[in-house]
Amino acid sequence: MPENTLSGEFEIDENSGLNKTTEEKNNPVGESDNAEDTTVNLEKPSEKKGIHFYSSYGYFPKNVLLSDQETGEEIVLVIRRRFVVNVPWIATAIFFALIGPFIFPLMATFLPLQPIGPVQSFIISAFYYLVIFGFVLTKFTLWYFHVSVVTNKRIIDVDIHGILLKDVAETRLNQVQDVNYKQIGFIPSLFNFGDVFIQTAGANPNIEFDKAPEPAKIARIIADMIKKHP
Repeated sequence: MPENTLSGEFEIDENSGLNKTTEEKNNPVGESDNAEDTTVNLEKPSEKKGIHFYSSYGYFPKNVLLSDQETGEEIVLVIRRRFVVNVPWIATAIFFALIGPFIFPLMATFLPLQPIGPVQSFIISAFYYLVIFGFVLTKFTLWYFHVSVVTNKRIIDVDIHGILLKDVAETRLNQVQDVNYKQIGFIPSLFNFGDVFIQTAGANPNIEFDKAPEPAKIARIIADMIKKHP
């Protein structure tokens, strides 16, 4: 059992006493002219900021578009795994890159190999570092394209499990029933990342943002969007 456990849950209660404006009281949802509109209006930041290739969190990011973006749809959140989760494989790549020049002399000493000429040594070294580069490129690709997007109309989660394996889950905001998050352990608590769980209605698959930065903030934003939903 982990020593530090932190979890939170946000229940969506359709019958809760929300403050309504006079216009909302006079125009119930069932009688509203925009009852079919699934657009949610949120308070936007005064100035939108662009996200970098290493960014793991963007709120109303600048210059970000979806390939199938709908009319009136605006991106609210762009989420990747916290960048700190890449530290283990980055450290591994650096370690093997640094010990590379020392590996080949040791192999020639302990293994019954014929003397290697300069050309053969260059080819072996190039292949060795090419393997390290392929390892780094693969790990970075799996992190970079493992992305979740929240718009004012829907939630999209793209999970990359391998170079040739991609899993995409999508749901509309009006199909979200519950949002909660879980933050377990010292490292997630120290760097403020955790898992956000989005429970959907019907046969739609549930969505999970794993190792997402600021999970409490993400869950609160989505919960507020659902409460403001028509």
